[in-house]
Amino acid sequence: MTKPSPQGRTVLRRRSWPVLCGIAVTALGIGMLSAVWKVTSVNGFRMGWQGIPVYLALAAILGRIVTCKVVLHEATLVVINPLRTHTIPRSALARAEVDDHGTLELHLHHDDKRIPSFAFGGSLVDRIKGTSEEAAHTITTWLNTPHPPTADLHTQTHWTCSPYADTALALCAATSAAGVLWMALSGGS
Repeated sequence: MTKPSPQGRTVLRRRSWPVLCGIAVTALGIGMLSAVWKVTSVNGFRMGWQGIPVYLALAAILGRIVTCKVVLHEATLVVINPLRTHTIPRSALARAEVDDHGTLELHLHHDDKRIPSFAFGGSLVDRIKGTSEEAAHTITTWLNTPHPPTADLHTQTHWTCSPYADTALALCAATSAAGVLWMALSGGS
């Protein structure tokens, strides 16, 4: 779960996410190829190609899930969720705890705002392994560790950039547009 890196940062993520998503993308790819092959053999490629954008959309969703993690830097904590990334200065973070459903939540000093971490969302496996509690403990230790004073930083939220998922989504859109255009131009044949 914890992966220290040489740049003075620690990455917290479940090891199972990349493995499960890799297996799912591969299995869905094989399933998509066989479905396209089967539909094409019965109805022609005019109908068969439609499985390709569906696969790419599912790969984009799984790619977004794989990018989820929590990164501890010297002065900030970064929560990377599928759509939004939150950069939280150490001074703005009050505590890290696990809610009743097993999701890691980060509480800010200001209005006790909660930021959930999708990387440590509650799951059945987590009930056994306790990865959310382990992550909360690691964050609490990081928060309580003495550190040099830093400049006045503010909490920032922006869209998550995921090159794999964004590429898959762009290919999905391009394949869909090309397929629809091809079907419109080729008529009823």
